[in-house]
Amino acid sequence: MNLLFDASALLNIIRRKRRKAFNILVGNYILDLTFYEIGNAIWKETKLQKRIEVDEASKLLKTISIIKDKMQMLRAENLVVVFKIAYELGITFYDASYIVAAAGNNLLLVTDDKKLISKLEQSKDTLKRILGSEVKVMTSLELTRGG
Repeated sequence: MNLLFDASALLNIIRRKRRKAFNILVGNYILDLTFYEIGNAIWKETKLQKRIEVDEASKLLKTISIIKDKMQMLRAENLVVVFKIAYELGITFYDASYIVAAAGNNLLLVTDDKKLISKLEQSKDTLKRILGSEVKVMTSLELTRGG
């Protein structure tokens, strides 16, 4: 099964696996908004939290730019369904976009967002009713364990 990575999982895999991240990510899927989310997270870590230096942020963004070109990019096509999922599950429109894209393309969603995983587990019936299928999910750690 092919994989759809959200921003949290993609960033964690790149940080944890460095060059080996390419082997995991190449040919798999992201949303068009993923890199804006990652850029914002890196900006926050650099500017607000002072957890990383500007040079490190720049290197990370260069690596991410290279990886971006090796992945398949999707967009959430049905914004009404995205909104319905966001509303029903009480999650962000961004998170709902990943869910709808994963379901619509028969992809396994890889996320490190514990709240999102919990919502998915609690809302299987709702998702099946709205999307017509369940959404399979795993964390980046589960994916890379032993890899």
